[in-house]
Amino acid sequence: MAVRDTTICFSLLVSIVILSNVVECYESGRRSIITIETIHGDFYDCVDIYKQPTLLHPKLGSERIKMIIANELERQKEEKIGGFKAEEYWLNKEGCPIGTVPIRRMKKKQLQNARHASLSLFNEYFGYNWIDFAGISITASPPIERFLGVSAFLCLYNPQVNGTGQYSAATIYFSNGAGKNLEQIEVGWIVHPKLNGDNRTHLYTTWTADGFHTTGCYNTHCPGFIQLSRVIPVDYAFPRTSAVQTKFKEEVLLRVYQTEYLDYHLVMPVMNEEIGMWPFELFDKLSANGAYTVQYGGKVYTPAGEYITPAMGAGKFRGGQPYLTCYMRKVLYEIEINGKKQQVPPDDSKV
Repeated sequence: MAVRDTTICFSLLVSIVILSNVVECYESGRRSIITIETIHGDFYDCVDIYKQPTLLHPKLGSERIKMIIANELERQKEEKIGGFKAEEYWLNKEGCPIGTVPIRRMKKKQLQNARHASLSLFNEYFGYNWIDFAGISITASPPIERFLGVSAFLCLYNPQVNGTGQYSAATIYFSNGAGKNLEQIEVGWIVHPKLNGDNRTHLYTTWTADGFHTTGCYNTHCPGFIQLSRVIPVDYAFPRTSAVQTKFKEEVLLRVYQTEYLDYHLVMPVMNEEIGMWPFELFDKLSANGAYTVQYGGKVYTPAGEYITPAMGAGKFRGGQPYLTCYMRKVLYEIEINGKKQQVPPDDSKV
């Protein structure tokens, strides 16, 4: 099947959502094999991949998951790192040793802020806060029964955001259900000073199995997402971002796909790098039935009581011209066609 190039440009839209909260976060004492530093001055502990904090989840200590991790370690030993240049990000020029994964070391205040950011996820979806989203939403309908993956090239920008809890993101949602029955994975890039302790553009993920009522968080701030890459952390700070006035844009290709074991994996295909995975044990409907809704676009968040929202993407829409604004391109979702998984572009009639 021929794949056409689907591009999304986004600016500001405004919507209001409702408020409350109970997401569990945690911090575990972890033993670092070594500590390494990024070009930005951030420190990461290289933790035994089998002893990373997320595996404290009661459902995630199974032999099945240990086998998946073992297979990934074998792949790392056999394959060279693809397009990722470790020497441009890590001061030791190589990242963590094989058998370990990078977990960011935070000072007490940073950790408190990051925890608060995860606790705020419930408020964002169900609170009296400003969520501005611009993009496309696609719901499964015949002949498409479900979505089994998503991917897109995301143009990288660094919009201005203040440190009071606001953020700006380019995001892909992958979900099943609604309200307390919402099961969702979200990936993209984000500028979130409270979460990351800086104004840089970071890779990020969130997940929940119950609409953020009692499960879910950002990245690895609670048991759930298993880090697999030894060189690209799930909160990776992109070294370069795009400038509005230049035609050449910095991009990242992100893909989430479901394996034959019903786990969901996050990969950077251009880098040939498996970032990590959400085991099927975290979910019910999302694991068994896939997603019924996928969304691609830009999002900004403003806490209640604030009336000036941060910039989205490049900050200006500029007539929807892709190379003068923030965009996503080669937008694809994964479905089953005649029993085979295929990546296809959105059907305009279903958007």
